[in-house]
Amino acid sequence: MTHLDHDAVAAVRVAQLTVINAKWHILEEQALRRLAPLRGLACTPLFPGHPVIQVVACGGRLLGRARRHHSGRTTRWIAVPAGTACEIGAYRTLHGAARALARHAGTPRHRVTETPAPRARPEPAGPRAGSGRVGRQGHG
Repeated sequence: MTHLDHDAVAAVRVAQLTVINAKWHILEEQALRRLAPLRGLACTPLFPGHPVIQVVACGGRLLGRARRHHSGRTTRWIAVPAGTACEIGAYRTLHGAARALARHAGTPRHRVTETPAPRARPEPAGPRAGSGRVGRQGHG
């Protein structure tokens, strides 16, 4: 590989990470919109239909995320405050992780409301069969 090839590969990698980061932020904003009408401490899946990562907010303000982690037979919820990548602890339940994020943010809330995200709609594979005029015969 030449020096230019290495530069091109590095540029593509930076672009890929930028797109992934932007998608993450868009999904987080959508999750916050789902939580905005709720009062108090609440959580909803970051990725619709996949509850492994939950966005946690209080009164519409982002507190952080909780992610499910399996280790052997044990499942824990890892609490990560907003704006950081540092874990503040592992908890037996999602509610425990959400309450820890609230305490970390100085928001003493005890009840947690879970809001399911709408299921993700599958992307269309292409043009529908029979739509359009491609392949029609006998029309002049």
